[in-house]
Amino acid sequence: MCAYMCRGQHTHTYTDCKLARQSRKSHLKRTGTTRCLLQWVESAINIPESRTPQIVPKPVFRMTVEFSITQSMITIKVQNFCSQILILRSIYLYYETSKRVVLFGGVLRMVPGYEFAMEKEIHEKEDRSYHVVFLSDLLGTPYRLRETVMIHLLSPRKARGPPLTLSKLPVFPVPEYVQEVYLYGFLENPHYSRNASLWLERLKAYRAKQLNADNLTDYLRSLDQIDEFDSHLQMLRYTVENGTLEERLPKEYVLTIDQFKVPPVLLEVGSHVQVNCGVIGRNHGPTIVRGTIVERSSIILIETETPLKTLRSLKIEFPLNRLQYKLEYTALVHMSRLDFSSILFPKIESAKPKAPAKTFDEAVITEFDWFQSCVAENEQQTQAIKNIVNRTAYPAPYILFGPPGTGKTCTIVEAVLQIWKMRPKSRILVTATSNYACNELAKRLLKYVTVNDLFRYFSQTSQRDINGMDLKVVQVSNMHYGIYETPAMQDFVQTRILVCTVMTSGRLLQLGVNRSMYDYIFIDECGSCRELSALVPIGCVGTDTINNRLQASVVLAGDPLQLGPVTRMPYLRDTPHNASLLERLMKRPVYQKDANNNEYSPHMVTKLLDNYRSHESLFRFSNQQFYDAELRAKGDPTITHWAVNWHHLPNRKLPMLFHSVVGFMQQDSISLSYWNVQEAQLVYQYVQILMKEEINGQIVRQEDIGIVTPYSKQVEFIKSGLATLGLDNIEVGSVDQYQGREKPVIIISAVRSNRTTVGFLADPRRLNVALTRAQALTIVIGNPENLMRNVTWYNFLKMMKQNRAITGISFNLTKRHLVPVEEGGSETMDGLDFA
Repeated sequence: MCAYMCRGQHTHTYTDCKLARQSRKSHLKRTGTTRCLLQWVESAINIPESRTPQIVPKPVFRMTVEFSITQSMITIKVQNFCSQILILRSIYLYYETSKRVVLFGGVLRMVPGYEFAMEKEIHEKEDRSYHVVFLSDLLGTPYRLRETVMIHLLSPRKARGPPLTLSKLPVFPVPEYVQEVYLYGFLENPHYSRNASLWLERLKAYRAKQLNADNLTDYLRSLDQIDEFDSHLQMLRYTVENGTLEERLPKEYVLTIDQFKVPPVLLEVGSHVQVNCGVIGRNHGPTIVRGTIVERSSIILIETETPLKTLRSLKIEFPLNRLQYKLEYTALVHMSRLDFSSILFPKIESAKPKAPAKTFDEAVITEFDWFQSCVAENEQQTQAIKNIVNRTAYPAPYILFGPPGTGKTCTIVEAVLQIWKMRPKSRILVTATSNYACNELAKRLLKYVTVNDLFRYFSQTSQRDINGMDLKVVQVSNMHYGIYETPAMQDFVQTRILVCTVMTSGRLLQLGVNRSMYDYIFIDECGSCRELSALVPIGCVGTDTINNRLQASVVLAGDPLQLGPVTRMPYLRDTPHNASLLERLMKRPVYQKDANNNEYSPHMVTKLLDNYRSHESLFRFSNQQFYDAELRAKGDPTITHWAVNWHHLPNRKLPMLFHSVVGFMQQDSISLSYWNVQEAQLVYQYVQILMKEEINGQIVRQEDIGIVTPYSKQVEFIKSGLATLGLDNIEVGSVDQYQGREKPVIIISAVRSNRTTVGFLADPRRLNVALTRAQALTIVIGNPENLMRNVTWYNFLKMMKQNRAITGISFNLTKRHLVPVEEGGSETMDGLDFA
């Protein structure tokens, strides 16, 4: 039995959860640091009617819950880290519907710094949820603090074998000649070394000829080396030479932003940290402690491997994490002997349908029994699945072109299931660029396949997000005990379906997994990663190096008209480094529509056409602008039409509105990102309207609302405001974070104002993604005087004007403000130059 998952229910508190496990015991450890914003806890505490709630200093206490399976023992620790006295009243354990066990009952006075610990034996059962409830009072106030920790017990899968050992990847240093040319700005220089001159000449030739089968390996490697060296130099700028840290908790330290010479815009949660504590002793070298960033906001919270001996006069560095680059270089090495002309640069004559039996010892399958009933009624989905199973595009990739809401994920799942059923000797690798997409795919597959046939392989960094993951997915993974574990070889050999991210698939090579084990490789969200990243699963575990051929049939799924890879360095933006494999292939004649019948070749690509997500009017603009008006509304009216006739809509028949406002855009000095207070206030107003009143009898929950905005500072600002309103469960994210997601209601804050251009909002794909997330209602908030300067936004505003769907301040729509893209100037996207 395994206790591994906890979830703090914090309607009235904000909880920062961690999971850990000590030594080799199977147990759960749940640590929470609780901060109560007491101005919004009236429903949880008894406040005299005559007294108005006031903001008091925020109490902080730390709670740890550990459960030992072998001893059936629960251990609880509570520590008071605030300057006020807490009165611990009770600790309860709830299970089933109403059964309660008193773990602690009485009154315990906890002065600042006081720690309370207790142990109690409980007799747990499998597949049961337990709730540990803490109740305490804040001395001298009428406020009561309540925190709930959920422990979910599951039956873990049996270990399949001993854990593997990750072998070291080759170093792959960036050559000195690349660094030399970079430092001279890629300009001609008579003082270059011979290698530098030859490399620059070769690079220019590649750019002139563009990417092709002959230069792919060297060209992509060179571009990756430029990107890596540039990122390395950026990280060096963040070095703090004489830094001071403040200890928050053991091995957790706060680094204030004001100690950086330049805003640390590239630092994020998970970034590496190296703390040089100076020279210890005459005969000893400097003491170096490694760690990672675990929180990134107005401060940086660092968690170190060992406690620091001193907190002053520290040299704090942020080394570049080279893992992704190493895996990409490795993939190129293993693909270098393949025939790229037929795999990555297929021509029309080489893409004629072939019988799979010529290459594979398998018959063509013509009869299918569908797992998902909805698939049987969709012509494009069934066509794609049949051709994927029968490898009609091999050795070239098969492309599943999935516009928003057209059932791309459903199609991938069905294709995997059909291979699993109809090709019993085949193994399938399912990848995506995000853990969210991988978890969604695994969750859907587990509805049909046995738990012994699917393995979800997580990277170690995924451990911090375990609390938000589906329990069934975690149960069949290498984190089924609540903490990362290195898989066993049998985890791959004894299962037929492996699900992991694109980059994590490169780890299989380090684990010694047979490089030709997988017969099908699916790459979901392929349009959002650069080409070299998409080659990692293909090169690392999809090639037969003995016969120098591609072992796996590759399926690329995504939408080239949604957001692509992010490239920070201006020099690389007009190179293949800034394009996805999906986008490049879709431009080749073999993947384009036939001029005679205006249709794609079904043996190579399928474009899904039926939108099951949204009301027709919500994707109408994108349909006309990006998808040749081919998309058809097929969503369930009970899901897509319930907001029609809402009395706040300017046009009752159109569940979409644009709220015109002239706000003021401000730039954050730390992140260099932007926020707009006036637009944020309108967001709060609409959220409160939605939460207070029903829409045509439909109750809107917090989970039904998604807020999308292009700037990270606006995301942070809106989240903070919603928290003070007690609306923590409303998901706020950037356009990039919402790609592939959906919500019944989407509120968009454009932010741009008091500027002459729209900055990186000029990318039409960004607006396409934002406008296609909602199922039933879309609310767009922005400054039309600024937005109409961009042609895509102008066309959107024109459509809204024509449909009388605009509210707020009045404005005249005119083309005289339009700014050509090439004259749009440059802007920083969260501190990164995006000209």
